[in-house]
Amino acid sequence: MASAVVVSDDERSTIHASFFALACACVGMVGVGVGTLLSPGVGGALGWTLHSLGWLLLSVAIIAHIEHLSNRLGRVAVVCGILAAVAQALADVPFALDPDRVLQMSWLNYYTVMWGVAGFLAAASLALVAVRKEKLMEQHIALGETGKFAVEDYQTTVHASFLTLMSGALACLLTGISQLMLINDGGSSALLAWVLLALSWVLTAVAIISHIEHLSMSIGRAAVWLGAAAAVLNALGAIPMFFDVTGDNSFGGELSWIMWGITCLVGALALAIVAMRRRAQDSRAAAA
Repeated sequence: MASAVVVSDDERSTIHASFFALACACVGMVGVGVGTLLSPGVGGALGWTLHSLGWLLLSVAIIAHIEHLSNRLGRVAVVCGILAAVAQALADVPFALDPDRVLQMSWLNYYTVMWGVAGFLAAASLALVAVRKEKLMEQHIALGETGKFAVEDYQTTVHASFLTLMSGALACLLTGISQLMLINDGGSSALLAWVLLALSWVLTAVAIISHIEHLSMSIGRAAVWLGAAAAVLNALGAIPMFFDVTGDNSFGGELSWIMWGITCLVGALALAIVAMRRRAQDSRAAAA
């Protein structure tokens, strides 16, 4: 039976994402959040531009961390994640160029489809990670390993549980499906679409909370709970649309968008905490 070396707590608590990657993600989420709050549900050119740039910065954040993520999650899964963020950015670009396009159903359908595509890409990314985790587990079992992480394996181990990965994948899949159901305002399927969207964010919170122990050790419990709270807030943000599925009532639609903006800002705060934690780790390493 192969021997295993127990990984130190210092290694387990190390944040592998660079400060640059975390800062890009944080600023990106701020851009999306502020862009949304500037004019909920409609948005002027500035709001849509901030949206687009925010999603692009999120894709830059993933690219900046691509080597470590690829070693751990697999290159294809990481590329799918990048493409999901790019799809979100591309959804916003036409409206940044001409905000009046929000009045045209064809452009609204384009926006909805791109969000659906992003959801499917994110779902594929997480599903691929789950498959990778299963294969790694099978390899460890075949080698008769004890289950403890060997130092040389720690960088390639998928730490998230199957519950976390599949909850996240299902959440993204439901997001994609719900968006496609909302094409042409959704018709009779609109209510179900919004229910699925709310459920997707509840599942996102479940995915985060089910991985709380490992995440808390590396990025801190406050950041984890803020991430979960952001997901719950966005689930609550879908509720007004249960009673205004077509968005004809401006208050319901605006409230939903405001909740989305707040969700992004809470997520940005979580990322800022992680970035500061990473900076502190860098400072300690430099002083050692």
